Amino acid sequence: MEGDNGSLSMTIGEGITGTFSDGTYYLTQGFQQPIDVVLEGLTYDFQVFLEGPYTGSIMSNHLSAAEKIPLSQPYSGPPWNYYGCETVVSLPNAAIVDWVLVEIRQASNAQHAFASTATCRQAAFLLNDGSIVGLDGLSKLKLNLVPDDFLFAVIWHRNHLGIMSANALTQIDNVYSYDFTNEVNQVYGGNFGYKITDTGVCVMVAGDGNHDGIISNLDKNLWKTEVGFWGYFYSDYNMDSQVNNNDQNEFWLNNTDYSSQVPQ
Repeated sequence: MEGDNGSLSMTIGEGITGTFSDGTYYLTQGFQQPIDVVLEGLTYDFQVFLEGPYTGSIMSNHLSAAEKIPLSQPYSGPPWNYYGCETVVSLPNAAIVDWVLVEIRQASNAQHAFASTATCRQAAFLLNDGSIVGLDGLSKLKLNLVPDDFLFAVIWHRNHLGIMSANALTQIDNVYSYDFTNEVNQVYGGNFGYKITDTGVCVMVAGDGNHDGIISNLDKNLWKTEVGFWGYFYSDYNMDSQVNNNDQNEFWLNNTDYSSQVPQ
């Protein structure tokens, strides 16, 4: 049925359907398919560093070397509530630092890129050179998205403050790129939720162990419950697989004035 202001179509006997993706391949269900089906997705190339494991040129991969990184994405709990099925049998690359969660928002400008404008999310691997890659440990991300506005990228990490691109992603040869590492104002909100190192490289701020977007005494209280443990813990801010005084003194203590500037 079709009119001047819209159209309605249906099929008899078709249940609720959906689309499933591992970031490279897409499986759509149902008798009817949308006109703008993206078979291979858009390609994204992001560069970002985490403060905790950053060594001055690259990030350390202690968690990977210690075999502490989980094989399934760790963002299913609050505040992310992301239920993607990204899982690997084994870590595909020795240079993996950790999982990150990538979110794409569509808006007319960064100020209006609220959480409600998020159109897709995907968990991915962060390599020690700052590259965000797919589950094969090598390929750039591919997300199933048909843009109808400017695109802004949000990067979430389990114990660093989330960030969002201050500018729309640039598109060259069908690849959407953004480098978060070379200028503090590349991130929305600038140095209120982001920082520059002594070497001039910008990094995501460590210390948000309870992932509420603010580095506060709540994060210190969490550290107290985890100190002395080895493994994959939220209070392990330098991500060396152990929670100790270095995590509190070098990161939480120095970063208590920071908060995430990602629009909500």
